[in-house]
Amino acid sequence: MKWKSAEEWNNLKAGIDCPLCRDSNLQENQHSYKVVELNYSIVRFNKNQYMQGWTTLILKKHATELFELTPEERAGFWDEVSLVARALYEIYNPAKINYCIWGNFMPHVHCHLFTQTFDDDPSKPINQNEREVFLVKDDYLQKINKMANEIHKIIETKS
Repeated sequence: MKWKSAEEWNNLKAGIDCPLCRDSNLQENQHSYKVVELNYSIVRFNKNQYMQGWTTLILKKHATELFELTPEERAGFWDEVSLVARALYEIYNPAKINYCIWGNFMPHVHCHLFTQTFDDDPSKPINQNEREVFLVKDDYLQKINKMANEIHKIIETKS
């Protein structure tokens, strides 16, 4: 796979026709379902569930790099990543959660959360295109509701 053209990449970096800006607030888009909207990010449950619980947080503000954020925005985003990771931990009880923020395909700050089980090879790099596992609609809805409830429960206990 190759990089996009320099012109297309620069447009995306500038937020011109950015699919994450356009589609992240939809209840359902091509790649995921909306779970909840937080202060700095939108939590999305990926349709491809080859790694159980695969969830992505998309920064609501268009930025390409973390250093483009104010200290408050950066801390707020990472606090929300931590919050969602805790919810995933409570739901799936994984051996480990991986935090991935590549951005090589889409220059908009977002973080993929992948649960790792004891059956997974801990030395194997994550390849989000490795394979596809899709669920039936009711299974997505059940998992999304459970995750939203867990996120709200964690928020309430912090208050």
